[in-house]
Amino acid sequence: MEQIPFVRNAWYAAAWSEEIGRELVERWICGIPIVFFRREDGTAAALEGTCPHRQYPLALGRLKGDQIECGYHGITFGCDGACARVPGEQRAPAAMRVRSFPLHERGGLIWLYAGDPGGADPAKITEQWLGKPAWTAVHGTKILEGRAQLLIENLMDLSHEAFLHPETIGNSSVAETPILTEVLPDCVRATRLMKNIAPPALFAKFGVSPRIDRTQIAEFHPPYMVLTRATAASTEPGFPTLNFVVIHCVTPETATRTRYNWAVARDYALDDPAVSEAWQTGSSWIFDQDVAALNAQEARLQRLPADHIELSIPGDAAALAARKVVKQLAALERREAVIS
Repeated sequence: MEQIPFVRNAWYAAAWSEEIGRELVERWICGIPIVFFRREDGTAAALEGTCPHRQYPLALGRLKGDQIECGYHGITFGCDGACARVPGEQRAPAAMRVRSFPLHERGGLIWLYAGDPGGADPAKITEQWLGKPAWTAVHGTKILEGRAQLLIENLMDLSHEAFLHPETIGNSSVAETPILTEVLPDCVRATRLMKNIAPPALFAKFGVSPRIDRTQIAEFHPPYMVLTRATAASTEPGFPTLNFVVIHCVTPETATRTRYNWAVARDYALDDPAVSEAWQTGSSWIFDQDVAALNAQEARLQRLPADHIELSIPGDAAALAARKVVKQLAALERREAVIS
């Protein structure tokens, strides 16, 4: 599998809201070190995380009011990235500045726009369930020691559930049911409709009937967001229907390291802590299994010869379509950068 260049003109899930406060926090996004903090008024800010003077990490400095003082030579930067002070100098050089990144915070997530600030329209953020009164959610974070594309393709081909997650969400029906793949203007969609099947183990915990109709729709929203829209409808009266959306925020930190912020949002049993705990524990376990598998895949890719041949099957159509979209976006971005 070839390495695909980063697509920077996009919103990335950088952190959960509770992770950012009055302490400096460094995150890498698309190969860029970025330092996060909250201003004194509580709003989040993000600056390029390397001091341009001697390349010292700004996250190792000090937050003074709404400014970061570099911990090496005391050069200070404001929230706009401009240098506010150079010790011993009457005036800060105009070139002594770092980049400031657009942020948007909603639903407990802090989103960062990594590309041209002129394109930072929050309306382009696909997520719309977190923080909605009619929905509740659990969430967490995993770190993948592998390229982001591996995770995207894992999430677009859910046939692996039958083999990697048989104790929770997988059974033979997932692997045996054909997929309908659609390449739409705004997303790639892979749909499975499983009729009158046995519920997987995790669903059975929520009291569904012995047989269910299960819908599973994986949507890739380029360049790095995947949604799993799912229902489990009981085939007998008197049992609940499960309706939920899994939000997969795939944030490439480097070429071979990925931050995976995930959430499971549901519109039923909103005030039931037992249901929330079951989703929290079960989802975390499932995603740990995914990460372990993808870490092993990345380690193998690193050791295989460059001319190793990758073979695909019809069920890979959605994953391959997602890969093609990312490659096209990356190529377009590079062409536009050359022209400008």
